[in-house]
Amino acid sequence: MPIITFWSNTKRQTGQTMSLAAIATSMAIEHEYKILMISTKYNDNTLELCFGAMDKNKTLLKKLMQNPGMTVDNGIEGLAKMAYSSRMTPDTIQNYTHVVYKNRLEVLYGYKEVSDRPTKEEYLKIKDKYRDIIYNASKFYDMVFVDLDKGLEDDMIKQILKISDVIVVNVEQKIEMINDFNELIRTKKAYKPNNLILNIGRFDSHSKYSIKNISRYTGIKENILSIPYNTLYFEASSEESVADLFLKIRKVDEVDRNARFVKATKEAVEKLIYKMQELQMRM
Repeated sequence: MPIITFWSNTKRQTGQTMSLAAIATSMAIEHEYKILMISTKYNDNTLELCFGAMDKNKTLLKKLMQNPGMTVDNGIEGLAKMAYSSRMTPDTIQNYTHVVYKNRLEVLYGYKEVSDRPTKEEYLKIKDKYRDIIYNASKFYDMVFVDLDKGLEDDMIKQILKISDVIVVNVEQKIEMINDFNELIRTKKAYKPNNLILNIGRFDSHSKYSIKNISRYTGIKENILSIPYNTLYFEASSEESVADLFLKIRKVDEVDRNARFVKATKEAVEKLIYKMQELQMRM
């Protein structure tokens, strides 16, 4: 099933992870998809602050009780070890995820530093298996959202961009970054030119770089997403309460101060779904 990768070719802050979290959560609520979010970032806890700490997996704990000498790894570390030993299958991935909405939305957090184990060396081993993990996940989940490292210097980044069905390119609402996006389209590096969607994170409706003006400047008519800055969402993203927030505000009144954020997020979901359907028709 589709792999949707959120990525940026700049090291600057673009609201990439926050945009991904908002769109994936809204999609899980509004549509009957089984969705997995995966972070490939090193020592980044943004998604964990949005959705909460890793749950203790009951299946793995049961195995541990049956075999006290067995070592159990949660999250990406455990999956990478499964991949290295050729024991990873699409359906085993769910044993290592954090459940946000049961049968709707799960998240596989990225590698985090821990004081009692190697750090960078262990992460480098895991990086080699990210492509396999994402590819296997796409066979089990209806949608796989990837929060990918920035830039194009790393082979892992290029590999994941290559297998992605849709690449959401995240930029700031600034002319130099819009120019960078135009250059990406022109040079056609690391992706298929027809699978790109532009996303403006922390969108400001009062900026002169409106969606209409950005559309004129880039020549893109349909495939522009925008996720506005929202105070409630910003707060929830640091309090592990994003899932609850989206359930509360999904049907706000038009005059509510959160209406613009809810509408823009839902529109982004619909544009992504349409893009995926469009690409499937071309196959």
